[in-house]
Amino acid sequence: MDYKLRQVACYFGLTVLLAIFMISNAYALGISPGRTTIQFEAGLEKEIEFNIINNEHKYMDVIISSMMVGDLKESISLFDGKVEFLPSEEKKTLKYKIKLPQELSPGLHIAEIIAVQAPKELDEGLFVGATIAVVSQLYVYVPCPGKCFEADLEVMDAEENSTVTFIVPIISRGKLGIGEIRAIIDIYDLMGNKVGSSETNYLPLDSGARIELTGKWKANVPIGDYNAKITILYDGESTNLEKKFSIGVKTLSIESILVNDFVLGEIAKLRILVENRWNQELKNVYADLLIYNNEKQVMANVKSAPENIAAGSKKELVAYWDTVGVKEGEYEGKLYVKYGDKSSDKNLLLRVSANSLDISGIGYAVRGNNVGGGINVVTILTILVVLLLIVNIAWFIFYKRQSGKKEKSKK
Repeated sequence: MDYKLRQVACYFGLTVLLAIFMISNAYALGISPGRTTIQFEAGLEKEIEFNIINNEHKYMDVIISSMMVGDLKESISLFDGKVEFLPSEEKKTLKYKIKLPQELSPGLHIAEIIAVQAPKELDEGLFVGATIAVVSQLYVYVPCPGKCFEADLEVMDAEENSTVTFIVPIISRGKLGIGEIRAIIDIYDLMGNKVGSSETNYLPLDSGARIELTGKWKANVPIGDYNAKITILYDGESTNLEKKFSIGVKTLSIESILVNDFVLGEIAKLRILVENRWNQELKNVYADLLIYNNEKQVMANVKSAPENIAAGSKKELVAYWDTVGVKEGEYEGKLYVKYGDKSSDKNLLLRVSANSLDISGIGYAVRGNNVGGGINVVTILTILVVLLLIVNIAWFIFYKRQSGKKEKSKK
């Protein structure tokens, strides 16, 4: 075999290896739950389970670590620092231990359990593949002795000359309830000029409960960015927050959700298709799905790994919901797709039965029998790999024939 033929064969072999690597690393690693929430108890000791998911059934080494800051710095102990997967193993259930101190300051305290797919070593000092990392968060809430709460602002239907809906979700974090709470939302342009205002409804807020205040505003303003200043009034007191939003500038849209082979009591794989309608790449885009029980409390928080999405393109964000202990029925949910300091969000209704998960509220329904939408990224990669192989085989045959002709001419 001459030099050029050896080059082609080498290139062909490298392409095959790259193709296999591309397919095998698509959504290879997952973690569930995305978040575990506990209420503070002085000196509490508890073991918390989480699942590492080998979604593509491959050989894989996963390194487990924790990230803790502030008062939780010495509170978590890992039982395993590394796990190995065989292709036959779909998931492994691991544990970590939380030991809370006697005192924590009121509010939210966060720790993270990080699972990192280790790169494979081909030879001494030579590795192949980028690492993939997923995170499971631990939220520890310490109630304040009086009246306190968390609030945010969600903006729906923010189109030019449309009626914008403001939703102010509020979660009580205090030991005392609130008799009446409402919000006033003042809208300013980027020059600081006030362009509108909206006032929400009035609602009581019990200790530990979650409510949503809503207000409307006619957006008779030009397309662009605006700043909402929210004043929350409650029982003779007030607090303030701000949030930027856009009118008529849909940089990211939620297209569909696909759920395959759903079985209640197992881990459901949610594939959320989003489209970047902006003219720039969006970095660290991730999905965050909150699912509420009948008491309006968060029963599950499901997060995807962050992804970069090229301008004008679509991508699937994959998240995993561990449905162990979940009963059949209807559950309200809120899907956020977050990027930078912005987010797109949708209210959802999840209908859970033994062998199906129906999701409505985005303008379509998604069932566990592959109904829905979405582009299977693995399928796209497979097509690309096949095309690469065909091209390389063609070149290989071409060079082999050329080499044969040269040998005949020499004779």
